[in-house]
Amino acid sequence: MAIGDEKTLMLTVMRNEGPYVLEWIAHHFALGIDDLLIFTNYCSDNTDKILDRIEVLWPHRVKHQPNPKIMFPKQGAWHIMALRYAGNFGRYHAADWLYVTDADEFLNLKNDAGTLDGFFDQAGAADAVSFTSVAFNSNGHKHETTDLVTTRYTQTTMDLEGAEQEIISAVKTLYRNKIIGPRRPHRPVTKTFSTTGFKWINGSGEPMPASFTDSDYKGINAVPTRAFGQVNHYSIKSAAEFLLKVDRGDAVQADRLGASEQYWNHANRVGGTDTSNVGLSPAALEIYDYLLADPVLKQLHEQSYELRQTRLAEILETETGQDLARRIGYYD
Repeated sequence: MAIGDEKTLMLTVMRNEGPYVLEWIAHHFALGIDDLLIFTNYCSDNTDKILDRIEVLWPHRVKHQPNPKIMFPKQGAWHIMALRYAGNFGRYHAADWLYVTDADEFLNLKNDAGTLDGFFDQAGAADAVSFTSVAFNSNGHKHETTDLVTTRYTQTTMDLEGAEQEIISAVKTLYRNKIIGPRRPHRPVTKTFSTTGFKWINGSGEPMPASFTDSDYKGINAVPTRAFGQVNHYSIKSAAEFLLKVDRGDAVQADRLGASEQYWNHANRVGGTDTSNVGLSPAALEIYDYLLADPVLKQLHEQSYELRQTRLAEILETETGQDLARRIGYYD
């Protein structure tokens, strides 16, 4: 019961992810993702324009929409509003599988084929899979470059190989659309899943207990759950890219300097090395090159870096920006 001919829809929200969009889409299309529904808000680095152009090239595979929260700024959270809105689209109802993820997360499938089909061949039949998130640090990078994200960052924040203690990490979940329950960024919330006859596994193909499936838990032990697949999470990237992330607003806001520094220090811990997802696969590189061959898209992609450098310079002209830059070692 691999995914086979069944359609898989990936859902995400984005803001100012311009340089990473092409790599991220090429990678996931090569894995076997069929369709994308992406919601953005207040982009200033061409992210929205890049997605609009990709939709022109691939209208049957990519749909870009503004996040509905921009119309209701005092209601709900960005992810939750978008996921609720997604249920109104025909492509959502046509999908057999759903996968909710972020632009700084790359699903890392470890089978020889590097595909979703290959994953299920190894892990066995299932109706839901919670993939363990593995966080990567800055690798000592200070500045943004045009190199691929998956090439630049290979250092994890924790050494998971051979660890004897339990290390809890968040998950991202691929699941059949027919599973009932509210859709959330990490998983569907299914209080009675264990009574449905469906099977929920982790990235090692092991069944998840009812204590997890029939709850809203979003963390599992990262050590034994990644044999066939995991999610690589590049949350901070370089020091410059983190400054831009804080500026745009994220889990930590631009005016919360202390929280931003704490976020960096936690995410920039040095753990082990993981090179199981370095670069683009041949299939992904073919997609990436196809997208860059479009002159309009190429120009928007290249301009994204320029826009971000301009904004970074503005950030570093402010006292707050300079202070945070010093605290995270940008000037070292």
